[in-house]
Amino acid sequence: MQHDRERLHLEFERLRENSARRSKDRGFELAARWNRDETEIEYLYRQGQLICDERDLDVVLAAFEELRLDRPEVLEGPVGLVILHVSETDAAEVADKLAESLGDERIVAPNHVLDAQSHAVMCPATEPLAAYGPIPELGEPIGPGDARVAVIDTGFLPDLAKESGFERFSAVRTYEVDDDVYAPGTDRIQPYGGHGTAATARLLAVSGSRSVSVEVRDCLIGGAVDELAIVADLERVVRAGVDVVSVQAGLYARPGNTPKAFDMFYRRVLSRHPQTVVVAAAGNHGTDVPFWPAAYSWTTAVGSLTRGGDARTSWSNFGYWVDAYVSGESALVPFPNGTYTYVDKTSAAFTNGHAVWSGTSFATPVVAGLIARRMVERDVDARVARHIVLQEAAIGALPETGPRLIL
Repeated sequence: MQHDRERLHLEFERLRENSARRSKDRGFELAARWNRDETEIEYLYRQGQLICDERDLDVVLAAFEELRLDRPEVLEGPVGLVILHVSETDAAEVADKLAESLGDERIVAPNHVLDAQSHAVMCPATEPLAAYGPIPELGEPIGPGDARVAVIDTGFLPDLAKESGFERFSAVRTYEVDDDVYAPGTDRIQPYGGHGTAATARLLAVSGSRSVSVEVRDCLIGGAVDELAIVADLERVVRAGVDVVSVQAGLYARPGNTPKAFDMFYRRVLSRHPQTVVVAAAGNHGTDVPFWPAAYSWTTAVGSLTRGGDARTSWSNFGYWVDAYVSGESALVPFPNGTYTYVDKTSAAFTNGHAVWSGTSFATPVVAGLIARRMVERDVDARVARHIVLQEAAIGALPETGPRLIL
């Protein structure tokens, strides 16, 4: 138990440091709400910011005045939200005070932070281990359909894609570059460097590339992203008309609540684009506590099986809200060359451009890719293709686990 507690604190500190030093002026101060004995993190949040619906702004500002709190700076956010800057004080504590004053803790919320679900910080899944390809893949699907897919992750590494020899990366039509791979001026690979390229490879290994086009977004820099940033990317790709969105990140919200930005994203955007399917990682914490956005009814939540698919991995989240399980253990993926330092301070040299990496991050794009594949084969829209995939998962269900896909 003491070892687990120490590891958790080490992993939180690593994620906190990554969040602060993000490139492109997008760094932020990461904070955590811990349980009483600091053995668990209830939720992560961005320090200095709160969010509320723009329609509630007047009543929220009145509550600030009533509580004699400094009036926050107000900025426009995505999907009908406003951002309240509350520097010089703890954002979660201010949210609690406002909830008590307003009589409703759903009106104002912290800006929760999501972390990547690979060797995800605060979870027991493995970190990358050096390996060599070729990357296992299904044959190209045969059919008259096509699919547009968006991967919401750390961005894409075109040099790694070329060096990997994985020809299906040709389907990546647009991308943002993963530019936080190495510590500046060194060959030291930063945590989550290359994560988006690895997830994209997993997707294309299943979907094929001839009838699929992929866009890779880079909001998940350094392994973490606040919910406003990821929702802004989701809004962008959904409004652009993508069919399938693969999200390799997630969060725990304040107990008893759902994350406000995702609530608003569904109401303001996704509900008006019913043909778009969102696939999301169920998380790597070995719990049935709802993990967002995967736990929403409007997403397809993906948990992880062992490499052979005969059991759920011990670290995969589970529960009624997980829609399908597929292997996310020891996935062979492209990976940058250089020196990688593990959370226990040991290090390893990567020289072959590949790694094995575990987590629901590497199960999620498999399901997204399978939905795209069925769109091509059956010439159907994403909703119908999702229904077909979940029927297949139900047929292969694993007792005491749930719907299972074996590829």
